[in-house]
Amino acid sequence: MKSKHCLYLFPLILGGCIYIVHPEDINTDTRIEAPRSERKPLPRRHEQSRTYLIQTADDKCLDLSGANNKDIIAHTCHGKSNQQFTFSNNNIHVKGLCLDVAGNQTHDGAPVIAYQCHGKSNQKWYREGRTIRSELNNKCLDAGKLKNQIGLYRCDGSRGQRFDISAY
Repeated sequence: MKSKHCLYLFPLILGGCIYIVHPEDINTDTRIEAPRSERKPLPRRHEQSRTYLIQTADDKCLDLSGANNKDIIAHTCHGKSNQQFTFSNNNIHVKGLCLDVAGNQTHDGAPVIAYQCHGKSNQKWYREGRTIRSELNNKCLDAGKLKNQIGLYRCDGSRGQRFDISAY
């Protein structure tokens, strides 16, 4: 009789474990978030004069538009002050302003502008591979979907979301 009971338990033991998830533990958030260990900080500013160019995969540079001194666009690289970026505390600065997701918008296509620095999450950024992502919603800067305008989109691996940062 004892051996019969053992035979009934044997398939259960070999079958592995069953994990039951409580419905409240299921995350329905569809955002893709990088594990903190994969996030890379932006370059640290070692000197006040240290500036960087942020170059797209199409050999353009991020640029503070001279048309309104607010829009961030992709433009032919020339290295003037409106293309010289500095980094501190996960902020990206250009001409004394911070890169900012306008109005804390979270939808695809939200504009990225230069705005007075205030340190909230819509002005915080981090790198993951060649992408630059917003701490507001983990979406990626994109230089390819809105002509030359820089917007924020769900990260999709496209060329418009690949950036190189180089000292100037």
